[in-house]
Order: sequence, then structure tokens, then C-alpha cells
Amino acid sequence: SHWSPVLAAAGDGKPEATNALALLFRAYWYPLFAYLRSRGHARDEAEDLLQAFFLHMFEKQTLGRADRLKGSFRGFLIGALRYFLANQRELSAAQKRGGQVRIVSFDAEEAERRMLEDASADPAGDAERAFDRRWARLIMERALAELESLYGERPEIFASLKGFLTASDETRYAVVAAQLDISQSLVKTKVHRMRRQLRDILRREVAVDVR
Repeated sequence: SHWSPVLAAAGDGKPEATNALALLFRAYWYPLFAYLRSRGHARDEAEDLLQAFFLHMFEKQTLGRADRLKGSFRGFLIGALRYFLANQRELSAAQKRGGQVRIVSFDAEEAERRMLEDASADPAGDAERAFDRRWARLIMERALAELESLYGERPEIFASLKGFLTASDETRYAVVAAQLDISQSLVKTKVHRMRRQLRDILRREVAVDVR
């Protein structure tokens, strides 16, 4: 199952559950952080809130209630965050504990830079739509990183061909073929294979977030 990381993270007190939970938090902290910032929370406050939310999820084993038959993981996670923010008693208690605990390390300054780039693409300031867009961008980034790792022994191949993943400018095939010292037909074959690999990786990445 592609929900295996979520199911593993929902395990009760097992070491592998803690590890899986940390991986999920590291993977998805940015859209949640940006969501908090878009709702008016200052950077330091958003960082503390997010750490408190992660701690709350860990202590309450909230992921055990995630159910792919009821909706997407993205929807479950943002719903859990909204509930956490609305429940003032739990929020206050978690903030007191979470303020001294860092469940996941992340770079808030880097997040701010990314948010400035994202904001230009969403002038309406719709927090919900922005959250979905950032989630999609995160999935694409993870897919590209995995694809790049497949070419670890030939990084020059990935570097030369990655531009073709989202564009179809065949006039550049000759330039790339000369750079790699291979034929244009082989460049086309490699581009086709890389695009197929990216599609397969994206399918696996998004599978965790669909009904």
C-alpha cells in the first residue's frame, strides 16, 4: 500500500512508528507552516504552533484515525491542524510543551523565501488554495529528487535532460547530444525514458493523497 508510511507512523509506541512519524513531519512541514503564516501567525509563532501540533499528533496518536476511504491524507492533515487550532485547551497545553520541544528541524527562513515566491502566483491570498498548490509543488520536488537519485552514477545525464521534463523543445536535442557526445535519437530515447520514470514516481507520490 502507498499509505504504508502513514500506517507505520500510526503504530502504537513502536520505534519504527516514531521514525515513520518523523519522516512524515519532515516531508510535509512546509505546506503546514505556510498555511499558518497565511492565517496571520508571525513566523516564530507559526514555528512554535507547528512543533506543538506535531507533538500533539505524536502524543494523541492522531494518525491512527487517518482513513484513505474517507478522503485524502492532505485533507486529513489540514483538518487535524484546523481542529488543533480551534481547540484552545489542547492548543494551550500543547504549546506549553511544544515550545520546549523540537519534533522536526526545519528552516523557517528558507520557508519564508519560498512563500514569497509562491505568493506571486496566488494574488488572491486564498489560504486553502495556496495550501493545495504548495502540497502539489512539494510532491513534484520529492519526485524530481527521487528521479535525480536514479541517475546518481551519471549525474550529467540528469542535469542535461531535466529541462526536457516539462518542455518539448526538440531544437535543443542537437545541443544536448553534442554535450553528452551521443546521437540525437539516443537523447530522445533517454528523454522519453526519464519522462516515464517521472510519471511513475509521481503516481506513487500522489497515491498516498487520493481516495
